[in-house]
Amino acid sequence: MPGYEMNYLALAARDVEAACRFLGDSLGLARRDVPLEGRNIPFFGVGKSAVALFEPDDPYLEEPRFAGVHHMALETDDPAATAAKHGLTVTDEGVGPDGKKFVTVEPKGTVGIRTRFIEPLEIPSVDSLAYKIDHLGIATDDNDATVRVFTDNLGCPIDSTQTDVEIRHVTESFISDKYGAIYHSRPPEILGGLRDVFINIGDCELELLMDYDPDLTPKDQLGEEKGNTKGDQSAIAKFVARRGPGLAHVAFATRDIDAILPKLADDGWRMIDLEGRPGGRGSLIGFVHPSNFGGGLLMHFVEPQVDGGFAAKDFG
Repeated sequence: MPGYEMNYLALAARDVEAACRFLGDSLGLARRDVPLEGRNIPFFGVGKSAVALFEPDDPYLEEPRFAGVHHMALETDDPAATAAKHGLTVTDEGVGPDGKKFVTVEPKGTVGIRTRFIEPLEIPSVDSLAYKIDHLGIATDDNDATVRVFTDNLGCPIDSTQTDVEIRHVTESFISDKYGAIYHSRPPEILGGLRDVFINIGDCELELLMDYDPDLTPKDQLGEEKGNTKGDQSAIAKFVARRGPGLAHVAFATRDIDAILPKLADDGWRMIDLEGRPGGRGSLIGFVHPSNFGGGLLMHFVEPQVDGGFAAKDFG
């Protein structure tokens, strides 16, 4: 297989206990507590990889530490040699979860995406409501530079590219009791948009998200209304302005999004979406509110496209 596979994804949550209940109890993911420097870290197998939950101030996480998606760890038998092979600068190395050797790569070398190489770490998974990590959302201001790192250098193939735009159409009408009605359509106005690139990395993908038009002003309030392309661009713009390019969110694949979203609401979780809405690559998507985990950690669900249409349903 070309490129590398993701071994695990490190999530930093202000409320780790709540995040564990969400992943384990509500989603049904298999949990394994993995020893790390005298303490146990909860890992949840999902597909061929795993997610690990840390407190934001956990010493295993490098600075700056904040709630959210912290780093991804790519699997290799020789972490140090792999980094050297690709000309990536190592900023830290040691023994990580379950005694596996790892190296941390200088983020500038991976366009702000916090990346580690680690020896294979086995985390069992079971079939559940979330059957794999669909993708990692990468907020960036330079898709081409990120492609050069992960595709040209690391060998991870591009799955697809797309451009998302939200367009407003305005029609003026002039209605006279004597001369009848005249209608005039103004040129369409682009309210917001994103340029996307999807890169395969094992059984999941990196979704590179770059503003379609960086001159558009981001909205002040995010996560308080049903999602749309303009709001998504605002979230990416604010993320890059605040933290710089890097890992922004994690999305889990599900087979029936219109079943899982209300089920999570019934479990007591605050939701942004209660039914699937159109997303990238012909999918349906729905977001979980980050306040469930103390803020900062953004997750959503994807029902992938099947047989050339929305996954297993029509969207009206």
